[in-house]
Order: sequence, then C-alpha cells, then structure tokens
Amino acid sequence: MLYTPVRPPKGAAPVRINLYSDTQTHPTAAMREAMRRAEVGDEQAGSDPTVHALCDRMAALLGKEAAVFLPSGTMCNVIAILTHCRGGEEVVAHQTSHILTSEGAAHAAFTGVQIMPLAGARGIFTADAVRAAIRPRTRYAPPQRLLEVEQTANIGGGAVWPLAQLY
Repeated sequence: MLYTPVRPPKGAAPVRINLYSDTQTHPTAAMREAMRRAEVGDEQAGSDPTVHALCDRMAALLGKEAAVFLPSGTMCNVIAILTHCRGGEEVVAHQTSHILTSEGAAHAAFTGVQIMPLAGARGIFTADAVRAAIRPRTRYAPPQRLLEVEQTANIGGGAVWPLAQLY
C-alpha cells in the first residue's frame, strides 16, 4: 500500500511546501550561509556551541529546563516510545508508519515493544479502527500503552491528519 505522489505537470509552478519527505527540501542561500558561518565543535564530546544554542532555544521556546539534540527521526521515535512504554507492551500505529516501515526494527531491538498495525487510507486510520484494535487486558496479550500518529504520513504521500480527527 505504497503511495507515491503524481509528478507535477511540466511547466507547473514550483512546490513551495513539500510534506512528502524532509529529504525533498533544499536549503535556501540564507540557510547555506548560516550553516557556513555556524560555529562548530564536537557534539559527541559536548563541545558544539551551535548544538548548545539550539537546545537552549528549544528549551526556552517550549518552557522546559533543558532540551536534548537528537539528530535523527529514528532516535526521536525510539526515545519517545521508551518514554511511554516498557518492554513487553504494545504500540498501535498505522501499517505504513515510519516506526514499522523505515526504522530497521529499532523498536524491537531497543524498546522491546510490539507494534500493532492499523489499516487506513494514506497513512491515516479512523477512530473506529482504533476501537476495533483495543483488546481487553488479559495475560494472553501485551498491554496496549501508546497510540502513534505520524504527522505527516510519509508513505501516505505527506498526508496531513485533519485536526478534528485527532480529538
């Protein structure tokens, strides 16, 4: 159930916002200049002033004491799941979610969770699909601990969840 967007017609105006994948985005001249002028250090050793500035900015923006630099989406997803789940529990997610299709079984290896896939058009499942997936707690099934919603749905062609559907 892969979805690949139809190519725009020749001569069409360029796409200004592309939600299909962050790998489609190209830096502007100003972005390249900012990268060129950025002060760098060794992030692994904790001595990169630009990473420190980014973390400080995000912590202030979100009203938190501190922030952590996570350079990949997979790393973010693994940490998010570890924050909410323990090994032997279950995450419910769309069958084409990034955590199932594109993260090399990182969740099985690092978190010990099981992921239950849900069907739905373009990476978006319905409330009825979630209700149908909920099992009674028994000793025969893992506790369902987390519902994962991918925004935007990458394999769904960059589909955006309607806000009303998330309530």
